[in-house]
Amino acid sequence: MDLNFYKLNTRSKSPLWIFPQLSAKSVALGVLIFAGTRDENWPKEAGLGHALEHMHFQGTEKFPSSDKVSGYIEEVGGRLNAWTWKEMTFYHIHLPAEHFLRGVEILSQQIRASVFPKEKIAIEMKNIVQEIRRRNDNPGRFIYKVNGDLIYKDHPLGKDTLGTEESVAAFRREDFINFKQRYYNSNNIVFIAAGKIEENNIANVFDEFFSFVPGEKNVRAEVKLSDSVQRTRIESKDIEQVHLILSALTGAAKSEDASYLELFGYMISGGMSFPLFQEVRDKKGLCYEIHAMSDKWSDFGNLNIYVGTDLKRYKEAVDTILDVVQKSKSDRVLLEKAKRLRIGRLALNFENMSNVIGIAARDITFLDSPRGYDQIKSEIEKININDIERVVDKYLSKEKIYTSMLVPKGFKE
Repeated sequence: MDLNFYKLNTRSKSPLWIFPQLSAKSVALGVLIFAGTRDENWPKEAGLGHALEHMHFQGTEKFPSSDKVSGYIEEVGGRLNAWTWKEMTFYHIHLPAEHFLRGVEILSQQIRASVFPKEKIAIEMKNIVQEIRRRNDNPGRFIYKVNGDLIYKDHPLGKDTLGTEESVAAFRREDFINFKQRYYNSNNIVFIAAGKIEENNIANVFDEFFSFVPGEKNVRAEVKLSDSVQRTRIESKDIEQVHLILSALTGAAKSEDASYLELFGYMISGGMSFPLFQEVRDKKGLCYEIHAMSDKWSDFGNLNIYVGTDLKRYKEAVDTILDVVQKSKSDRVLLEKAKRLRIGRLALNFENMSNVIGIAARDITFLDSPRGYDQIKSEIEKININDIERVVDKYLSKEKIYTSMLVPKGFKE
């Protein structure tokens, strides 16, 4: 089976990356925009990219309401969604292959013909305010905002995707139109399609629904991270546990170091049989949840280790985590186990067309083109224990780690 992407040209000048799988029964389609939270002009536009994404579901010229937009896909068993990130926005649909024309049509309507009905703006902005409050009420999620504020400070990557309650509530129709005119053009858009598609026909379909929109590709100036000696941030809420993230600032998404550290995250946190779960939870009873995860951006990245633990034992949890990091970096057996896990999950992801285009969207954003299964597998297999030891020593030494804590009110060290 061919598990690679192919690039086609369209009359709109936006590239179309396809992943044909004729044995599949579904098609996943996506439109990637090279614009995200870091491109907003704060504080007035705080959260505007994400809010615009929401408004693209509220009505178009042909489908004038949210139920008409979603119903056109859902009535044939499909799903449509979108997400906004620091440096990208991605609209995607997964539906039965025989209905793929509907998918392209809805994506075209959302991107080209959204009407931003005035009566829906205030309502949808209230929904986003509730989304902000839901995040703030969830300590396991809110701690990631605290961590981003600590590491990135005034860097564009430190902007919160949801924005602020004040900025979101103030958005007007012209704000969405202006942001869209800045970034939603043919030179700043990529199409992605995977599944049961015919290579000889798919470009013609996108040509039918998408025309050329003039504009420039979003090219961001490099922004350095400001120097700061602050490595710890503590905030309090009316909660029972300490929610804590140990975080290391890492290299850019394109760097090999970022890939090495991503795999190291799997080495320590691949599942219940891996060291973080075993040492912190299973043997010492310090937590219910613990995990490691990587964030990768154009300028920087970070490896985060999260734990929610008892107020009286959080120092023990931190010491155990740091001990796991140091012991795991030289474990060849653990590295091979992590490789097998990573490749196995990759294989499962490549059986789901929706996952395929999501992986591709991130690759295109940060690596310029999507990688196929064989390429990613090969890159994982080439990583050796010397690579892991070097990056752990370089980025995860104790003095370089950032510590973000969300603690119960009245906390005293």
